[in-house]
Amino acid sequence: MLIPVTLPGAGRCSMLLLLLLLMLMPPARAAGGQSQERNTVYRAGESLKYQIYYGPVTGGEVTMTLTPVEFGGMEVLHAVALGYTTGLADRIFRIYDIYESYMDPATGLPVKSIRNISEGNYRFYNEVLYDRDSNTVYTLMSGRNEAPPGVMDMVSAIYKLRDTMSVTTLRPGDILEMKTWFSDRLYPVYIRYAGPETVRTRMGRFHALKFYPVSEPGRVFKGDDDITVWFSNDGNFVPLRVRLNMLVGAVRMDLIGAEGLRRELQPLQ
Repeated sequence: MLIPVTLPGAGRCSMLLLLLLLMLMPPARAAGGQSQERNTVYRAGESLKYQIYYGPVTGGEVTMTLTPVEFGGMEVLHAVALGYTTGLADRIFRIYDIYESYMDPATGLPVKSIRNISEGNYRFYNEVLYDRDSNTVYTLMSGRNEAPPGVMDMVSAIYKLRDTMSVTTLRPGDILEMKTWFSDRLYPVYIRYAGPETVRTRMGRFHALKFYPVSEPGRVFKGDDDITVWFSNDGNFVPLRVRLNMLVGAVRMDLIGAEGLRRELQPLQ
């Protein structure tokens, strides 16, 4: 189910935010693979749907959509990640979290992001504006802050880094670093590439690229290799599955629907 957790140094966050965090990886290819041209990975109209399982129990869903809108006099891509509990989990502890990102289509970088959280009796709302000229961010929580060039929010990073502009030749063991703005501070994310693998979901069996986000063992996770993410290795670089082996049990998020992809998903026969 979608459950609140605490990440080291990051404060309170929901399972949706954790799953988004774990998907912040570049669309990578193994050594010897072929790179793609920019703007061929995602497009406006794309919609992804995921089912979340807590052990054998279905606990929630996550959707990710991408639509063209106007913001500040410019055409942008509006990315929305919505996560919510279902069934018994919803009756026990209701979660309805919305993460939004307004991305410049020329760069893939966000110009604005919104985090709107409803978890039980807890409410949180924050907006962040990104000033690329001065390398600063302005948030409702803390005002203006310095930030490195290219800093992203959680949602825009998923789309930006699926884009083939960020394709990197990787070998198993390589570690990548991402710069994100989270919990009103700069929050680096480290990811280790594990290599190619075949993964089976409700949508079929796929060639995939496997990654381990690097975390500190503690209250939430058993160890560094207990968080695993698989991306389709087909030019879409769609997240297929996220698996977390937590101290309180296993959580899995599987892709169960995809529409508007630039390329049709190609399950293996």
